[in-house]
Amino acid sequence: MTTTSAPAQRRAARPGAGPLRSSAQSGTSPRVRAGQVVAAQVAAALPVAALGRGAGPLAGALLAAALLLPLAWLRIRGRWLFEWAGTALTHLTRRRELPAQASPAALLDLVDPGATVRPVELAGRPGAVLDDATGIVALLEVGDPDELLGDGRQPLPAPVALLPPATPDAPPLRIQLVLSTTPAPAVGGAAGTSYRQLTDGRLAGRERAVLAVRVLRADGWSPEELRVALSGAVRRVVRRLRPLEARPLGVAATLRMLADLAHLDGASVRERWTAVRVGGLHQATFRLERWPELVDDAAGRLVTRLFALPATVTTVALCAGPYGAAGTVNASPVVRLAAASPGALSLAAQALHRLLTDLGGQLHRLDGAHAGGLAATLPLALAGPSRTAPAAHLPELSLGDAGLMLGTNRQGRSLAVRLFRPESTRVLLVGGVHATQLVVLRALALGAQVVVQTTRPHLWEPFVRGAGTPDATVPLIPPGRPLPAGAGTPLRPLLLVRDVGPVPVDPQPGPPWRSTLVVREELTKADTDVLGRADLVVLQPLDAGEAALAGATLRLGDSAQWLTRMRDDMVAVINRRALRWARLSLTPVEAHLVGSPSRRGGRLPGHVGERPAGSPETHR
Repeated sequence: MTTTSAPAQRRAARPGAGPLRSSAQSGTSPRVRAGQVVAAQVAAALPVAALGRGAGPLAGALLAAALLLPLAWLRIRGRWLFEWAGTALTHLTRRRELPAQASPAALLDLVDPGATVRPVELAGRPGAVLDDATGIVALLEVGDPDELLGDGRQPLPAPVALLPPATPDAPPLRIQLVLSTTPAPAVGGAAGTSYRQLTDGRLAGRERAVLAVRVLRADGWSPEELRVALSGAVRRVVRRLRPLEARPLGVAATLRMLADLAHLDGASVRERWTAVRVGGLHQATFRLERWPELVDDAAGRLVTRLFALPATVTTVALCAGPYGAAGTVNASPVVRLAAASPGALSLAAQALHRLLTDLGGQLHRLDGAHAGGLAATLPLALAGPSRTAPAAHLPELSLGDAGLMLGTNRQGRSLAVRLFRPESTRVLLVGGVHATQLVVLRALALGAQVVVQTTRPHLWEPFVRGAGTPDATVPLIPPGRPLPAGAGTPLRPLLLVRDVGPVPVDPQPGPPWRSTLVVREELTKADTDVLGRADLVVLQPLDAGEAALAGATLRLGDSAQWLTRMRDDMVAVINRRALRWARLSLTPVEAHLVGSPSRRGGRLPGHVGERPAGSPETHR
């Protein structure tokens, strides 16, 4: 006879593995609850019970019935009135504000009260876990945010696909995927108009993907057993995501990630009924109760349109798990829109509503509960709403193409660089001032602040007058004047252009979200140090001596010979891992403001037109 310990018996009683199904409701009407039927019976019984007791009791009974029936059976915007009343009561009684300069830890306490972050080892690597009343959760950043050149779009597995089968030997698990996208262009004016012509709105300015893996507390599982189970779950998720990189975040990185995704910028936080304001952004959240039943290309186009909504930032959170008693799985999507003003937020919300409802979807704006919606769109893997979307109908998200578009490759696809990162970036551009102005114009379209230090203001002044955005101008600073000391932000990065001839390399890293672009019309031995230390190098066609110097310094090997044979409108884009080629692809606005980006007039000796087959295109 086999005996089973008490903890094992409790574990065996937990939901077992079963077919993957959704617990979602497919209808559009709110479910009638038993309490509503009881309320109707009570409302009918009160006047009957008050008969014969006088006018006062009868009037009171009629008044109570008149209040009780609408509260139980009146529907407003798809919800029962008693649900709205409960939301309003919760909204009025909970904490809804943070003061200016609040820390990321204070934000965490607002959205998940009592939660703490502590360091641990996860899957053999240093990381951190967020510990709260319902479990422990680890955050994994998907993709490398510091990589300057992407490898094209790659699909992200849905959280449902990352859930392991439920077994009595493992605690309940919940997995959440959060994808935050900044559409481009981010500004109007000439820069925004030109960039929209260049990309047709299909290329995001910035993307960030995070996975949250949560192990839920359950009877029979000690804290150490939960940590071991979480480490094993993280290991499986990392393996499942390959070839995408996924790395656990440490304590500081976890808190910084939460602040970045919430757009906490040092200003106060305040939740109102219709939105939550975090810093300078007004944010509204939406629960998707039914995702449009689309497949293949139609689903992909819907996701593209979703992330191109007229919002400053669009965040989508998909959460799955744990398994239910009948083998069902909770799969709840939530969308958060952030905009600079209430009017802009309203326009983005209307566009989201039209986009989804026209295709048969159903969403609910979380008025009165936007703080909860904010929490649901941060990588915390908190419990989702009771109404869920069918897992099979959730969107397939992807990650990869985002950043500043430099041009197009031989296949006509966009070549984008992540010019602005959570750390400082050093860029060297060897070519003409017109190519530099082209990069500046496109950086302005992404919402960047641009400062130009130059010894040739006469070459920059006409461009600056035409390229200024409605929110900012481009200051021209002469050599010797102090450079800006501040850092940028994810939504307002800083680009410092140095068009002053040879410059020494700053041994100290700069602040995050700040890129320094050094401009050189000719490549000489004096530039070797800058060339070797640059995070990114952009080269227009070079002569033989320049190509030999670049090839030796950057270790390009035989690829260096093609640097002399590019088209006049092409650039070579080089980082420490890859060499790519791109045509600059000017728009009419860029042609008017910048002119020809050619480094030299006419064709270079040895010009061969299109790049020959066999020239480098991928990682080196």
